[in-house]
Amino acid sequence: MPAVALDDGRTLAYDEHGDPDGLPVVLLHGAPGSRRFLPDADAVGAAGVRLVTFDRPGFGRSTRRPGRELLDTATDVAALLERLHIERAGLIGVSAGGPHALACAVSPRLRGRVAGLTIVSAPGPLDEVPGAWESLGDHMRPTAAMARREPSRSIRAIERYMAPAVADPCAYLQGGPPADRALQTDPAVRPMLLADLQEAFRQGAAGLADDLVAFWRPWGFRVADVPPGARLWHGEQDTRGAADAAYLARALPACRAATWPDAGHFAVVTHWRDVLHAAAAGVDEQGISPTTS
Repeated sequence: MPAVALDDGRTLAYDEHGDPDGLPVVLLHGAPGSRRFLPDADAVGAAGVRLVTFDRPGFGRSTRRPGRELLDTATDVAALLERLHIERAGLIGVSAGGPHALACAVSPRLRGRVAGLTIVSAPGPLDEVPGAWESLGDHMRPTAAMARREPSRSIRAIERYMAPAVADPCAYLQGGPPADRALQTDPAVRPMLLADLQEAFRQGAAGLADDLVAFWRPWGFRVADVPPGARLWHGEQDTRGAADAAYLARALPACRAATWPDAGHFAVVTHWRDVLHAAAAGVDEQGISPTTS
């Protein structure tokens, strides 16, 4: 397993897929998730993409970083690009990876290095999306509020709540709208989803807890400050995420937003080729050579 040794002593695990000489794109996984989230490996090379996936801290084989914030992801991505001799890359943010991708796009650490932004099924800031707090439900709402006052208590509560999923990831892989349920039982997709979950929980639920706390707290940047032209996609069957998608479509400057009627929260799996080609086009539009050695 390849990994980057970071300046603070942590390790960042990553994988590469597709065309080694292709257009560079970095995928930021959901939560729970890992570098093993890859809907279709063959499609990556066919799209002319060099895809880099990595475990955020505490997921998979990446060292945990307690207290991390969304903007800290940019430091890790910058180190990853340096290791791989990539000057600029497109970003794909999936589900909870969306806010991390947005943070990378606005961070000074990656100024001039983000070549296109593709966001799929992502949430917006809790305080800005209408109904977001209510959508958390009676169990998670107090835990989210606690994340702002006593983040360590919030993390412990999340770890207790997620203990059954850590023990049996299969139990976590169920439910949702019809499109998602179909994917969860599809023999061509389920093994990847399960492998992704198992790797996500390799260290327990601490990585997920850190991710949620960072998301529930103020983001540290304005969505309106993201560079213009991001591409935003949402599955119409993902009704819980509809308000988030509508907010991001309004808040992201010159956003190119669209929905897929046949998809749910796992829209990126259903429309993986579309997402890859959009990300590659974003890199190609800027006239970027695939890699710089």
